[in-house]
Amino acid sequence: MYQAPQYEIFSDLDSRNTDGELINNSEAVEILKNKFGFTPQVIFDAIQKADQNFNMKTKVNCASGIARWGDIGENIALQLISNEIEFSRGQGQPTLTIVDNNIQIIIMSSNDALGDMNLPISSNCSKGIETKHKIDINKYRNMTSEKLETWVLYYPSRKHEIYQDDAPSLIYELARPMSYIVMDDGKIFPTDHDCRLMFSSDSENEVQSYMSEFADESVNEDSFEIGYKNASNEE
Repeated sequence: MYQAPQYEIFSDLDSRNTDGELINNSEAVEILKNKFGFTPQVIFDAIQKADQNFNMKTKVNCASGIARWGDIGENIALQLISNEIEFSRGQGQPTLTIVDNNIQIIIMSSNDALGDMNLPISSNCSKGIETKHKIDINKYRNMTSEKLETWVLYYPSRKHEIYQDDAPSLIYELARPMSYIVMDDGKIFPTDHDCRLMFSSDSENEVQSYMSEFADESVNEDSFEIGYKNASNEE
């Protein structure tokens, strides 16, 4: 069993979380390929393989959620690691870095806003100090002349409504958080994404894309971070 979504427990979080507008725009696919260096299908393949493993686990497996998250990160890394894309675990948080473009991407399951243009996106569960530090890079980069950008790859929790279908049409988003909400225990939820790229595949495996109006040429194809969480949670 994996942890129930935490974000939905706190009814005031949406009022403290604002995102850039999402618009239907095929340029998102081009941004993904040109700036991040891969195609939407890389992520769809990783989620599908992870779901196959998840479906084989029983309800008495207390780490099925973290295993699914680990499988998604592993399958993405195995497809992307090359001379230009590196994998590391600095400070305990696994990271894929696309070396030439100064972007790092953290992977985590999303709240219920994934794929919904009308709701602000965040993580399914609260995150720790390394995620906070990486969002601080975005938060203060204009003051520090920092070139590195932190992006989050949000994939659907198994409690997302798409999994009510026998053959779910998968969705995911790449989003750039500019702030976070700190909880009483010191953990955080990513917030205030100034750019959200959303990708979905229908039953015919066609890809639809959505792009935030805030996306610009500062989005590079390079850095890709994978974060892991504690073993009872779905990351």
